[in-house]
This record gives sequence, C-alpha cells and structure tokens, in this order.
Amino acid sequence: MSPALCLSPGPASKEWQTLIGRPSAAAGAGSLSPALAAYIAVVTASAVLLLGATAHDFPHGHIIDLVIFLLAAVASEHWAVASSLEGATSPSLTVGFAAAILYGPAFAGVVAIGGVFFSDFVILRLHWTRVVFNASQLALSAGLAALAYERLAVSGPVSLRNDALAILVAAVVFLVVNDTLVIVVISISGRSMPRRLAATLGEMGVPYISMVPLGALLAFAYQESRWNILYFPFLVFVIYNGFKLYANLQTETDHALVLLADTIDKRDEYTYAHSQRVAGYAGEIARALALPRTEIELIVSAARVHDLGKIATADRILYKKEALTAEERQAIVAHPADGSELAGQFSMYRRGRDYIRHHHERWDGKGYPDGLAGAQIPLGARVITVADAYDAMTSDRPYRAALSPETALAELRDGAGRQFDPALVDVFVGCRWREPAPRVSSGAPS
Repeated sequence: MSPALCLSPGPASKEWQTLIGRPSAAAGAGSLSPALAAYIAVVTASAVLLLGATAHDFPHGHIIDLVIFLLAAVASEHWAVASSLEGATSPSLTVGFAAAILYGPAFAGVVAIGGVFFSDFVILRLHWTRVVFNASQLALSAGLAALAYERLAVSGPVSLRNDALAILVAAVVFLVVNDTLVIVVISISGRSMPRRLAATLGEMGVPYISMVPLGALLAFAYQESRWNILYFPFLVFVIYNGFKLYANLQTETDHALVLLADTIDKRDEYTYAHSQRVAGYAGEIARALALPRTEIELIVSAARVHDLGKIATADRILYKKEALTAEERQAIVAHPADGSELAGQFSMYRRGRDYIRHHHERWDGKGYPDGLAGAQIPLGARVITVADAYDAMTSDRPYRAALSPETALAELRDGAGRQFDPALVDVFVGCRWREPAPRVSSGAPS
C-alpha cells in the first residue's frame, strides 16, 4: 500500500533489509560507503534536475490543494501495517499517484518531498541521509510517472475510461522506477535482493498494487470536488484493516509454530530450549560465512522449528534409554520429513522446509530421509546439522551425560568429511574459538 521499496537498518545489525512499504530508508549515520554516497548524490541531483525542468508547469493557484495533499501524504506515512517479512505497507501510493496524474510532475515531486520531510525528518527525526534518499527517489518516481501520464492522457479532466492506458503506464513507471532505485542501493551495499523481493511481493503484492487504481479513483473524484477526498479515508480504512488482519494472522501463525516447537522441546527435560540454542549456533555459522541477511534469517527460522516433526513421535521413544527397535528407529527417522511437511504449510517457512527435511542427512550420504550426500544437501541444512549435533552433544540426554564443549568440538572434527561438511566444522570451531573462518561454497541450489 505504499509507493516504495524501502530500506531500513536490521534489528541486530547495520545491514539493510528490503521492505515494500513506507519510504523510511537510506543509510544511517556513519554507514555510507563512497559508492553508496555517490549513488545517493546522483539520485538526489536527478530529482532536483527533474523538479527544476518541470517547475514552469507547477499549477499556480492550487496552494490549498498542495496543503491538502501534503497533509494526506504525511498522514499516510503513519498509517502502516507491519508484515511477517519485516515489511510495512501504507496508503501513500494512493496520495502520490493521485497527485501525479492530477497536477503534474512538479506538484507530485513537491508532495513527495514534503511528505517525507515532515514525516521522516520533522516527526520521526530520522537521519538526514535517509530522508534525502527517500525524498529524492519518491520525487523521481512520482515525477516520471506524471510525465508518462501527460504524454498519453487525452486533454481535459482525468477520465478513467479514456485515460486507462495513460494511468496504467504511469503506474508501471512509478513502481519500476521506485523499485529499481532501491534495488541498486541494495546491490551497492552487497545485499541479495531477489528472494526477499519475491517473498515480500507474494505477501504484500495485492494490497500494494491495489493502491494504484485507488489513487486513480481519488484523482477522478477529487477533480469534481475537494470534499470528495473525505470519502477515501473510509475506503482505505477497509483495505487497511483487511490487510492488518491478514498480516496479524501471519505473525500469530509464526508465533504459534515457534511456540509449538518450544512445547515439543519441553516434553523432554533433556532437550528443553534445544531449538533455541540450535538456532543461535546456526546463526553464528551463517554470519561467519558472510551469507546475505535474508539467507541468515531463513536458516535461523528453520533451525528454530527443525524438530517440529517430533510432535508425532511417542514419548516412550523420545525418553527411551535403551537401544531403539527397528520400528522405533523408523519413527525417529520420519520426523524431519514430517516437520518439513508441517512447516511448509505456512508461507513464512515454505522456503526453509528443505533445511528442516534434510538436517539429518550426512556428508557421506548415509543420513536420512533421502540419503543426500555432499553439496547435494542444501547449505542451510548442513549448517543446522552441525549446530544440532553440537547442542545434542553438550546437553544431557537419557542415555548419557553432556559432553564438555572441547570434547564436542573434537567429535565434530572427527566426524568432518563423514557426517558433517568439513568446511562448516572448521567455521563452527572458528566461531567457538574466535578464529578466522574460511569461506564455504553454497553447493547445490536450495
């Protein structure tokens, strides 16, 4: 529901993450590389040039309209819904798009810049580099969309029928320019974009795109009477609440699945908090590999629920101190596939389901459930395998006492090349002893 792909510092680091939603990004203080600073300068200069080139077309006598649209732009930036993908959507696309097709590029640019300035700088007190980038990229997006509309629209008032092609092209220009400008920032900062963008569009795409025709409707109604703008908060409210309900459901489902995983751990006093610790170790390894933030998050989230399939395993098997029978062994072997199938029913875990399914595969191909070997095993699953084994060895179990960290690390080294990816063992040992970790190939695509 917003015009922008936005950037924001991650909750635990200075890395940037992609969001579709309110324009609340660029770099924080002190985090600009020379290339990034140069790029922001180019985007800003381009926005200034566009405003300068179209300033003569600014609609004079529309000060009241400018104030109305500025107020609407500022208000829309604070009417946002968070998603399960750490994104947020707001109705600002409706305001920006209506301004572009009603009053042209200069007017739309001023609304974009003014809305970001008052919302992000004056009210939220965000760093000026973030405000400058967001304002500039939105002014370019809205301004170029307005130029495209002017070239294709028939003369006279906005017509939803006669100007349908012009509205469609303008909408595409707005979205493509905005998204491209942000994708370049992400590329410069070394972030991997496509998977996060695809996932975010999958979750937010409908409400995001629905704001475009709503913006056209706003423009059409507003030209009849300024008072018609008063109807739109109610319409947006309906869409907003519908998406908020959907987003909350996604978040609550995520929390419920994690709670279920914790409940499974609590069934056995020996494995209590096991999944939490495994997720922490997996995150250590993934960060040491310098994987993209999105991949780190995916590995950690999969590790958090990697034993979900044990919900179908009987207590007598989980608690058994003696050797398992063939039937009981089969029940244990089934839990990765069961967990993968269960987690895969939820959109936020769908991409990580293979990591859950294959976290008991072995490097030599003698694992389960599919007997994958070497780089055939997804990297995320190999990471979880090492983290899971280390936590299992350093925790008390019904059949043995916990091993010391030193002994567990020695066991990992002994199993490297047979049970574990040897390079990942080296990485984890480096994490534990704060030694430099080597680079690792991601192997087969996951």
